[in-house]
Amino acid sequence: MTVVFLDFETSGFNPYRDDIIEIAIKVMNNDITYNSLVKPKSNECVSQTITAVTGISNELLRDEGLSWEKAYSELNEILKDILKKSPNNKLYIVAHNGETFDFIFLKRIFSELNSINIKTINTKNIVFIDSLLFSRRLLNRVSYKQETLCKTYNINTNGNHRALNDVKALEELYIILCDILNKELNKRRSVLENPQMIYDYIHFKI
Repeated sequence: MTVVFLDFETSGFNPYRDDIIEIAIKVMNNDITYNSLVKPKSNECVSQTITAVTGISNELLRDEGLSWEKAYSELNEILKDILKKSPNNKLYIVAHNGETFDFIFLKRIFSELNSINIKTINTKNIVFIDSLLFSRRLLNRVSYKQETLCKTYNINTNGNHRALNDVKALEELYIILCDILNKELNKRRSVLENPQMIYDYIHFKI
């Protein structure tokens, strides 16, 4: 089963309106990654607030950012390639707060590529796993933010709010959450090797 961790840094907190300014993915237990800065599709400058949080400045985006067409196309192509090699023709994409944020941005990417006649990965081949919902279902605590969860489990959060650092930390967190769930279920099958079980646990557990 192929699990891919995803994170976007963005120009704001509205997934229907704001711009993607950085993309990162990482395949679980694998060195396959993709990371790029992205010039805002709207051509608007990012705010000082966003720069303070992410460290991504307008100067950095001007000098190192890819056009949205290039960055989105590269992401789409690497996801297609990963999917081709997946044993069950599915990708399990994990993001923290994905359902109300990252997954919406990803679907926007596919829609915007389709609008310029670029064939995208079929979302029917993707199972979306929100690690925020996973942690809420599994744990009993006050904060379920990725950074606070990582601190609880001694996961390095240096450089957080940069997309590649965040996906690497998320991979470690996800593995720990799977281990906790395995102990709770006491099953012979490892949920880490059966990500569909995690999706079902999040959405269908009574």
